[in-house]
Amino acid sequence: MYTPRILITVLLLVAAVAASTVTAQVRYRVSGGLSTTWITSDNPAVDRIADMDTTKGFGGALDGAQVGWGIRCYADLDKQKVFRIPFGIDLHMLSGTQSVLAPTYTTRVQHDINIWTVHGGFEYAFVEFPLAFARAYVAGELRGAFIGASNVTKTLRYVDGATGKLVTETEEFSDKPGVFRFGVMARVGIEGELYYPLFLNTSVGYGVLNLLPRDTRPTPEGRGELLTPTPISEPGEAMLQHLNFTFMLQVRL
Repeated sequence: MYTPRILITVLLLVAAVAASTVTAQVRYRVSGGLSTTWITSDNPAVDRIADMDTTKGFGGALDGAQVGWGIRCYADLDKQKVFRIPFGIDLHMLSGTQSVLAPTYTTRVQHDINIWTVHGGFEYAFVEFPLAFARAYVAGELRGAFIGASNVTKTLRYVDGATGKLVTETEEFSDKPGVFRFGVMARVGIEGELYYPLFLNTSVGYGVLNLLPRDTRPTPEGRGELLTPTPISEPGEAMLQHLNFTFMLQVRL
């Protein structure tokens, strides 16, 4: 219960102490590029949208790495660039599909959710590789995620028996509104010079998407799971762990 609060307090204290001991001029770096997310929890968000087992609810079909993009800004707190404060924005465009093929018709269901995340934290470069002008670092982040509305598009194609023509019917609906969640993430990465002032920055982070608040009420009183398309027969919102990979080009200002 108190672990997340302790972690948040420690991160804020470390950042404050580091900032208070800065004697050199703060320098900045900006980076942008690929930022993917992968839900690693055992959660309906990664299950098929509709299962043959009718006792199960609807899944989100959001299995595997989901594409996204990110922008980062870094403030170097010392001349050696050992202590840094990163902050930025990520956009992850989650999408999953499921198709049913039959002799007389085909059905395709697509589930889409956009997640905007603002984040900030503290980085520590624990080793430098002089020959490659590279540094390895670890980081802790506080993250605020704006989970967009869950959108479902259902497309039905069949042959009209009277005319013999192919008919396409499309239906769109959204059963879950957008919500805001706080999360945390631990990260390890490496940055290396390509051609000054251009650098390559790549990292892997692991964290919790919805640390708090969570709607733990089962449906219909509650919203249900965070990243599923519909709240039918769902328990309360479970904690979601996810893996974040970044591959970015970085410029020193």
